[in-house]
Amino acid sequence: MKRLSISVLLLTALAMMVGAAPAFGQYKQIRRGFWFNGGLGYGTLGCDNCGTRTGGVSGGLSLGGTLSPKFLLGVGTTGWTKSENGATLTVGTLDLRMRFYPSATGGFFLTAGIGAGSAKVSVNGLGSGSETGGGAIVGVGYDARIGPMVSLTPYVNVFGVKTANTNANVVQVGLSITLH
Repeated sequence: MKRLSISVLLLTALAMMVGAAPAFGQYKQIRRGFWFNGGLGYGTLGCDNCGTRTGGVSGGLSLGGTLSPKFLLGVGTTGWTKSENGATLTVGTLDLRMRFYPSATGGFFLTAGIGAGSAKVSVNGLGSGSETGGGAIVGVGYDARIGPMVSLTPYVNVFGVKTANTNANVVQVGLSITLH
């Protein structure tokens, strides 16, 4: 059942990316200077010794500079969290991020990043603990222009966090706003 849910999420996000192109095609894709992206969505967390994947709120922020119409470079943070029965689990990354657009005038892009990752558990009345290690992200998205320098950006990412005691990964699907 969980595999079906992830498949449905991925297919829905792909349909959003493909379907958005004609609806918002009136603005030319121009990328230059500073860029910013922020969004929210849904993610499923899997980890070593986890029996099943679990869903929660997921999102991210990234910003940087445009190297060319096809390459953007910056920093990003991606996170996932879930609270249940007085306990909260949070995993996330802080990474050097790159976006690659195969077409200088198209909206489809690939993203990747590598940097630090963290995992934190807190339990009401008992305290919290966290670990830091490595983090990485890969994903795809589509900038659907809604203004000359503003896009609605559906995305699908997979990010991972590896610490001394944690090996977690999150598949996230969301919608963000990108300013170019």
